Amino acid sequence: MKKFFRLITSLLFLSSFLALSSCSNQVETVVYPTAKIAKETKVYSTLALQTSEYNKKYNSEIVGTAYPGQNILILETGGWEKYKIQLPDGTMGWIDAQYIAPEKHTFIKINGTSTNRHIASNIGAVGANRKIVKEVNEKTAVTRLEEVSQEGARGSIIDWTRVRTEDGIEGWIMSDYLYRIVQDTPRIVARKDWQYGLKSFNKSWVGEPISDFWQKYKEPSGIALKDGKTIQYFNNIYLFEGPVKYFGTRVYVKDGLIESIDGGGRKTNWIGYLPLSSALRIDFLANYIGNWQTTIIDEDNPEAETKQLSDYMPEWLSYVVMVLIFLTFLAILYFILKLPYYILNRFLFKVSLDRKLYNGRILTYAIIGTLLVGYPYYVLVTVHIYPFNDFFWITSLFSLGMLFGNFSKWRNDLDYNRCNASTCHRWTGTDNGTEFLGGNTVTQRVRFSDGSSETNRQTTRKYRDYRLCSACGHEWSIVRTEVIGKLRV
Repeated sequence: MKKFFRLITSLLFLSSFLALSSCSNQVETVVYPTAKIAKETKVYSTLALQTSEYNKKYNSEIVGTAYPGQNILILETGGWEKYKIQLPDGTMGWIDAQYIAPEKHTFIKINGTSTNRHIASNIGAVGANRKIVKEVNEKTAVTRLEEVSQEGARGSIIDWTRVRTEDGIEGWIMSDYLYRIVQDTPRIVARKDWQYGLKSFNKSWVGEPISDFWQKYKEPSGIALKDGKTIQYFNNIYLFEGPVKYFGTRVYVKDGLIESIDGGGRKTNWIGYLPLSSALRIDFLANYIGNWQTTIIDEDNPEAETKQLSDYMPEWLSYVVMVLIFLTFLAILYFILKLPYYILNRFLFKVSLDRKLYNGRILTYAIIGTLLVGYPYYVLVTVHIYPFNDFFWITSLFSLGMLFGNFSKWRNDLDYNRCNASTCHRWTGTDNGTEFLGGNTVTQRVRFSDGSSETNRQTTRKYRDYRLCSACGHEWSIVRTEVIGKLRV
């Protein structure tokens, strides 16, 4: 157990050091590529666009409209199919790549497992029906010759492009595997996640220059123009107000100064309903120790292409890896939630060595101590630490189980191991035999509306466990009930 505590302490220290050493974010100077809009499209505040009702409700807002022929700046890439752009009037936001006029000279993206990334002599289905003329295993320069669209499964549209490589080979490839815009270094802004209370965040920033805000939280995901002001969207900042969690933080700016801050979409923050959740929300814990995964972001050297492990393994193995990750999460959750009980129980055990205290009083101390330590610690962990706050119900069930588990552990240990003689009260109880007191079996037959039936049995047995104090010779006993099987309620 000492090794476990040393490991936790080391990780907390390391995460704090990494976080504090990476707080200074300079606004970078970049020459942005230009492009033209091919088809009219809405511009959205986040790269999630509004592809689902969830995105529309919680994350993405329309910040403007891009029209055919407009010149735009390409500010940032999001995956392969989305770009953050800036319109001539200063509107900033995200659009799908299909609305940008493609450049004639481009590259095939780095190859994964799909044969559709290879060049084929025909347009067609995935797999054996494609007649491959050139295998592409690395970023390959090509020239666009022709584009066509084909209807796929369930009415989906698949775009294909005929290309020519530098060695003269021509063929077809799915358009998604071609860069729409060629950039020497595709720009991806690595944004850390932050969370604050809504009122305290306004108090900290209203009246401050927006340039300072950018320096700390990176440039916005989108900018909308309205009545001489700008509304700037920061989708890496989450604001909390009681039981409400706001997505898509909006910062209202005029003449370079912040006028107010609010949230876009809202979602129930279940932990916010619990007593002490607001009082225990500490910005430092939430943003540096609790948000540990963002302390290792390499802001200076973001990768141009995000690769997923699932692209390089069979589907069944991907599920196995996901299950292992989930089980690892539960194991970490267990050890983190166990920490205060371990410390508490060591203290209570020392108290229980006072032989003047009866077992009932020790159990009362254990129950009160478990509640006083366990509940605030549970709230502290759930409020601050990712991913526990995203899995509120799992964390809560674990915490509740450990709470009652600690009660049960003390009651069981006191009944069996601490002598209950008024002159002894030492932890010297030993086994002195067991007596079977009898039992009974209940059989239940259940018939269902479809005519089927089910038979259930439940056996209840009672035992008397005799205990002997090896220090004073005092004898006592505990009645124990054992239940096997289960009846339908």
